[in-house]
Amino acid sequence: MSAFFEVPQKEVNLSAGTTRLPCFFTQVHYTVCLFTSDKEVVLQLLNGTGLQPALRLGSRYVVAVGLVQYRESDLGRYNELIVAIPSIPEGMRKPWCSWLDLVGSLETRKVGQHIIHIPVTSEFSRAAGQELWGYPKIVATVEHTAQADQLYTAVSEPQTKNLIAAMKGKLGWWIPSIPLSLITYSFMNHQLMRTAVKVRGWMKLRLQHGLRLRVGNSQHPMANDLRRLGLDGKKPFLVMDTDRFQSVFYPPQPMVEKELGTSR
Repeated sequence: MSAFFEVPQKEVNLSAGTTRLPCFFTQVHYTVCLFTSDKEVVLQLLNGTGLQPALRLGSRYVVAVGLVQYRESDLGRYNELIVAIPSIPEGMRKPWCSWLDLVGSLETRKVGQHIIHIPVTSEFSRAAGQELWGYPKIVATVEHTAQADQLYTAVSEPQTKNLIAAMKGKLGWWIPSIPLSLITYSFMNHQLMRTAVKVRGWMKLRLQHGLRLRVGNSQHPMANDLRRLGLDGKKPFLVMDTDRFQSVFYPPQPMVEKELGTSR
């Protein structure tokens, strides 16, 4: 194990078994797609969370969709699809440039991902996500195929097999890009939590791709939210991917009023 993973771990109990924290993800295929959406819809989806959208292009706010295949990790092997809104807590002073904040240190980072949907193929991962970090994980059917220059990811309802959403297309030519460590904002027992995620793995910035998101006929909440966000049939304005992604998910830390107050 490399120095990247030289972090002390402890065993933790879950309803579905045991794992370790911090949690290591050692072999991952990861693609991140950025879209823009109407300001009012994004604000409605964040209403009541105490979070505000952090990234925008012109008058529209950014929504992130992550397509992930975990081949080896402390949570086992599974696929997932993430829909998240880059956000910062209300009351926290906004960074001078939210986009530049994404390349800052984890210790001072303000812009984080607030996950609104995250279907996974593993019950163990669902339990870990909900119980350790407060992520709204559900178990669903998630296909993930990345071959040569093509990518296909699809999420379906496990009982009916109705398509919730799919991302498909050609990845196209690329230039190297640095990986971006990240933080997430989530809730546990109504408490806002901040989780630091250390990552590595050189990314490919896809400059000419053919990926498009298609929402199925499902009436699942995730499908409905993707339609509300206006993402059906849309092409992401930015795509980055790597088949050498690795990450360390640290335990979540509560955001207290004192921390928010000192950031004003």
